[in-house]
Amino acid sequence: MNRIKWLVPLVRIPNLGIVILIEILLRYCVLKPLLFDGDPQFMTSVPDYIAFIVATVLLAAGGYVINDYFDVRIDRINKPDSVVVSRMVQPRSAMKLHILLSLLSVIIGFYLSWRIRSLWFGLLFPCGALFFWFYSARWKQLFIWKNLIVAFVSAALIILVFLVEFLHLRLSPDAFANAIGNLKGVTLIFLAYSCFAFLVSLFREVIKDMEDIKGDQQFGTRSLPSVIGITRTKVITVGMILITMALLGYCQMMVLRFELTGLFWYLAGAVQLPALFLILLVVRAEKKKDYFIASGISKLIMLTGILSMIFFLFR
Repeated sequence: MNRIKWLVPLVRIPNLGIVILIEILLRYCVLKPLLFDGDPQFMTSVPDYIAFIVATVLLAAGGYVINDYFDVRIDRINKPDSVVVSRMVQPRSAMKLHILLSLLSVIIGFYLSWRIRSLWFGLLFPCGALFFWFYSARWKQLFIWKNLIVAFVSAALIILVFLVEFLHLRLSPDAFANAIGNLKGVTLIFLAYSCFAFLVSLFREVIKDMEDIKGDQQFGTRSLPSVIGITRTKVITVGMILITMALLGYCQMMVLRFELTGLFWYLAGAVQLPALFLILLVVRAEKKKDYFIASGISKLIMLTGILSMIFFLFR
């Protein structure tokens, strides 16, 4: 029981749950009805897709562990009540867990690459593990880049789902020929969700930097607010939220052309409205708690945006 207590915050179980939800919704709400016309015959098998989900979840969990391993000192200042490594689990044990999770992810990743006959797909997993290591050990100190990297990872997860199904589909020339007519539209949908995930993750990371500015300044981390100040960072953050809202508004106009009225109003109420509220929170934020709430609203926007995929089942 004690192990579970420290494991939950260490590997970010709620975040991993969102990863699983995204991958399930993309398969059953976008790919199956729109690319395969509701016929799962030429999709990856359920066991293989479960293996894909497990591989990505293990990779992400390993990334969270190594991030906490390198952030022990700064976390003692920014979030002393939430420190796991060194307080609830020894650093050596955390490192071993990171290696185990990453290794299992790589093994499953190469199994999938064998199943879909694509070696380079398997190489994505060891590259991902190294990516998380260098991000945690070195790149987090880089100005702006650390925020862009996290946002890129969020966007890449969505593209990865598309890749595994596309590479599997290409193994059946007849099925590929039948699906080619739907491929352009589905690709655009994936790019739209990927762009949404990138932008929301980006402004959420900047909000978290404003929350953690005290520790960043003490340890010389070149975050946006520690370099240019809170006021200017707020202006940039509001700008990013407005850009996200504008692009989402354009997408809403597009879905109306396909008579997806329910999706239009869902995005207006469940995504655009919280985004407006978030702008007010960011502008008025003064205390650490204010930024913590704003970060939570950002995560809610990500979740409600992803859940909009359900509407494609009723097109």
